Amino acid sequence: MTIARSTTGALQLTGVGEFLPADSQGFAALERRLPNILGVDYQIAGAARPASAAELARAVAAARRENLAILRLYSSSNVGARLSGTGRTLVIDLSRMNKVLAVDVPNATVRVEPGVTYAQLAAHFEAEGQPLLVDSEPDPDASVAGSIFAKGLGRTPYGDHLLVQCGAEFVLPDGSLLRTGMGAMEDNVTWQLYKYSLGPYQDGLAVQSDLMIPTQVGLWVMGQVPSFRHFAYDLADDGALSRAVEAVRLLKIGGTLAGTVVISHRDYDIARGGPRRSAEWRLQGALYGLPRVVELSMNAVHAAVGPAGAAVAANDAAADRTIAQERALMAGRPGLRTVTLGGRASPPYLTLVAPIEGEHAVSMRATAAGVLGQARAPVLTEFLVVGRSLLMNLYMPSAASRSPDRPALERLARQLIVAMGEAGFGTVAQSPEFDRVAEQVLANDTRTTVLQRLTAAAG
Repeated sequence: MTIARSTTGALQLTGVGEFLPADSQGFAALERRLPNILGVDYQIAGAARPASAAELARAVAAARRENLAILRLYSSSNVGARLSGTGRTLVIDLSRMNKVLAVDVPNATVRVEPGVTYAQLAAHFEAEGQPLLVDSEPDPDASVAGSIFAKGLGRTPYGDHLLVQCGAEFVLPDGSLLRTGMGAMEDNVTWQLYKYSLGPYQDGLAVQSDLMIPTQVGLWVMGQVPSFRHFAYDLADDGALSRAVEAVRLLKIGGTLAGTVVISHRDYDIARGGPRRSAEWRLQGALYGLPRVVELSMNAVHAAVGPAGAAVAANDAAADRTIAQERALMAGRPGLRTVTLGGRASPPYLTLVAPIEGEHAVSMRATAAGVLGQARAPVLTEFLVVGRSLLMNLYMPSAASRSPDRPALERLARQLIVAMGEAGFGTVAQSPEFDRVAEQVLANDTRTTVLQRLTAAAG
């Protein structure tokens, strides 16, 4: 690799795969994919598009040597995108690293490069006749690796994407390579089977951080199930929402509902193309397993949730594209019908967390409505019940465009994070548009300063 500057001061890199100067036509096409990171004025030095781990390592080392920030992109989606540092910036586009490296059908594991998308992985399984399902982000063009390290969530029993990640290889800030888990031992056959190796667990340091960029990542996937059944209930109001959440908690803890339960607000569903309805909330989920077990479990779900809401009629479900998308995602089939919000399949969002309790669900949305109502902004929300947590995705599609309202949107996101914290609810994730907001809120947080010291020490 060599680094040189032209007479105009433009950055020139070799050995990093395809390099696109900031004033090139190729970069202009890439720029249309760049996420709108609020409050940041881009000073793009150029873009590196590596096709291998070695090229990615050289690009990261060059950025370090040239004192450049890095804007990381995984795929044509902005899921997982991250800006590390400030000032002149090198875009590193990982979409050319898009190989499915290994599939272990008997043990239901895969290993992929960071540019592999959920749609691509599903197409690979189908083309190879492999009886495996894909737990996907709502955006089928999202990167598998990008979603994992952005704390992404899906819909099947494998919906906690970080939880099912197993083994990876990363580039560190100094450009060196690190294999984690059992892959640290040469030729080990359990790299994608067992998450922890002898010594410290390191994979978590890649989550929403600047410490490591994946070159390949392993994960567990779901095998084909004998029987699958999707269900949907309309919940009239907040009172019905509260009762339904209480019922879902018992079904979750008892093991009846292994997959993600989605409870979406009427305004959010209408905004993404669903038909108008009178019920304020809609609850959806799915059951998996042997036919008789699914039938018995469905009876238990109806007995618990039925008193809080009304089952959605088959005709109504067939005419609702948002139900069709949720059903496909819960069945492990990404990309059948992409539902967009504000013209984007992965709009800007904040993710908040609370206990799986009805009063907290009502309070969480009321807190969001209080902040957004003052700004006369829509309150577009969905709840996801995953594990032992009630997560709320709060979407802000108005942030999708580069507009003069960026400072106001930045303030609004900060107000939401602070208000949720004061109400006892935590913010756990955000889309790249709000990375700087989160960093400002956590400016003096010990966790943040530790990561900064580790990043500095890596060089």
